[in-house]
Amino acid sequence: MPVNLTTYDKEHVDYEDPNFRIKIWTIHYPSQPSDQYGPWHYHEEVELIAVLQGTLTMETTHISYNLQAGNVVMLGSNELHRSHKHGHDDLLYIVCHVDMAAFMDPSLLPYLAAFTGRSANLTQFNETLRKYPTSIQVIHQLIHQMLLDMTIQQRGYELSINASLKKLMYTLIQIDDAHIIKPMDPQLAEKLRPALVYIEQQLDISFQIADVSNKLNYNSSYFAKLFKKGMGMTFTSYVQMRRMKRAEQLLLTEAWSVTEISGKVGFTSPAQFYQLFKRHFGCSPRQFVEKRTHPKL
Repeated sequence: MPVNLTTYDKEHVDYEDPNFRIKIWTIHYPSQPSDQYGPWHYHEEVELIAVLQGTLTMETTHISYNLQAGNVVMLGSNELHRSHKHGHDDLLYIVCHVDMAAFMDPSLLPYLAAFTGRSANLTQFNETLRKYPTSIQVIHQLIHQMLLDMTIQQRGYELSINASLKKLMYTLIQIDDAHIIKPMDPQLAEKLRPALVYIEQQLDISFQIADVSNKLNYNSSYFAKLFKKGMGMTFTSYVQMRRMKRAEQLLLTEAWSVTEISGKVGFTSPAQFYQLFKRHFGCSPRQFVEKRTHPKL
C-alpha cells in the first residue's frame, strides 16, 4: 500500500469494526534504495511490527532498531516514532495497531495500567526480547496469525485474534526480567482507573492532587498513598512524566514555540517547563528537536 509521508502528529487509527479495536495490515516497499524517513507520529494504540522480508529501520526518540526478516518490535502507547526502508532489497512487514484497553476484560484489570502505557513503557521490552530469540519467533508467529485471521475472517476470527493477543501478552510477562509489567490489585486498579483518565484529559491545564482526589471523593492524603501503591510512583512524578511525554510529542509534530508548548502541557511558567524538560531529557527543548529532526543517517 502507498505510504503517506505528509507530516502529522497524533495518528488516528480507523478500525474496520469500531467494536473490535485492532488494525493489522502489510506494507510493501519495492526494490530501490531509500533513506527518507516517514514523519514523526504517535498514537494511543500499541504498535507491533513483524518484518517478513528486507530491512526496516524503526526509530524512537531514544533508540533506533534495524529490523530484518523474522524480527519484531513493539512500540508502547503514545511512543513517538518514524521509520524508513533500509538498503536496496524489497521490504515487506506487518503492522498491527491495537487498543489494548479494549482487550483488557475485568479479569485482566491488574495489568490494565501496564499494557495501556499508564504505568509501563512497552517499548522497553525490545531490549529484553533481544535476549530471547525463541520468544521473538513466538511473537512473530502470533502477529502473522492475527494478520491471517483478520484477512480471511472466518467465523469466530475475533476469538482467535483475542487469544493470540492474550498469548502475546503472556509471552512478554514470561520474559519480563526487568519487571516492566507490575500487576495491580484488581480493586486498586478499579479505584485508580478514573483518576488516570482524568489526568490524561487535564494535561493541558494546571491541577493539583487535591483537584483529582476531590473529584473522586477521596481524602488527598489517602489518595496519594493509594496512587503510589498502584502506580509505583508519586502522583506528582506520574503527572510530570505524562506532561513530558505530551511535550515530546508536540515538539516534534507541531510548529509551536517552546512557550506555547509549555502552556499546552499545563505550565504557567515557561521557565519551570524548561527546567523540568532539561532535567527529564538532559537537553533543552530546542536541542531535543534538533537532535531528532537531523539524525546522522
